[in-house]
Amino acid sequence: MSDEHKRQRVEISQILRQRCQQEGDETVDVGPGGDHQARNKILEHLTTVDEPMSHLSTSKTKRDSMTWKHPSSPIIKKIKVLQSATEVMATLFW
Repeated sequence: MSDEHKRQRVEISQILRQRCQQEGDETVDVGPGGDHQARNKILEHLTTVDEPMSHLSTSKTKRDSMTWKHPSSPIIKKIKVLQSATEVMATLFW
């Protein structure tokens, strides 16, 4: 995530926090027994998204990379494969 994206997230979070403090809580009926619960209306309209960093790799297991060869054959040099970092976005709705 770039520095600009981080700055935007902080700015948006601060704006949402201010709105929650300004609007305050309201009491709503919950449950069949007439129970009451205080909740902030703005929080009911938020959707959160997580963007975990994931390493994609095409490397094989040791067993998969084994090959049959004659004992007198030269040793095969293997190239070390570097993992590439990519972002995977998971969006969850409930």
